[in-house]
Amino acid sequence: MTGDEAVREGVRAGARAARRLAELGVCVLGPGLSDAEFDRVEAEYGIVFAPGHRGFLEAGLPVDRAAPREEGESPRNPWPNWRDGDPELIREWLGRPVEELLFSVEHGWWPPGGRWGPRPADPAEAVAAARAALASVPALIPLHSHRYLAAGTGSGTEAGVAHGRPVLSVVGADTIHYGRDLAEWVEREFGDPDPGERWPEPAAGDRVPFWSDLAG
Repeated sequence: MTGDEAVREGVRAGARAARRLAELGVCVLGPGLSDAEFDRVEAEYGIVFAPGHRGFLEAGLPVDRAAPREEGESPRNPWPNWRDGDPELIREWLGRPVEELLFSVEHGWWPPGGRWGPRPADPAEAVAAARAALASVPALIPLHSHRYLAAGTGSGTEAGVAHGRPVLSVVGADTIHYGRDLAEWVEREFGDPDPGERWPEPAAGDRVPFWSDLAG
């Protein structure tokens, strides 16, 4: 499969996942983002949507829960509204994976295996070293609550396919794969999966640098 074919297949796969989400009726869906809206969002936030993520949002934009908030559930809308959302909240959401990981570093976490070298003894120096190391890892783009997709590697419809496929659940240093692609994530998050089912891990070529290593 050529690069262009892989991009087109990624967009189609994202659209299939969006259709399944609509069938399940778990969110309010607005019209999908247009090319002009993608251009505006990517320029405003300095991000690039991977092909699957782009296809997902082109097919329909999730803007809120379909059902009233349950008792004890966070009042925050779990869906980022790329069309009309508060830019300050979206920027905070985009920065959350790194900032929460730095909080974990400040309180003693350090990646195993010597990836970042020895941990500095001073917590402030450890955070500074971690921030520098994290500057080169793929950006994560919020999908729903604390589920994320890695950013694409190009721009617009030419966004690369090296990143973006697995859905990652990220809370501080606690990272897991929550689906090998968007379709699997929709079923796992909103469908009726067997609670005892073992979900396969992403293939080696689909893993997201750094973040998939945290997930194991």
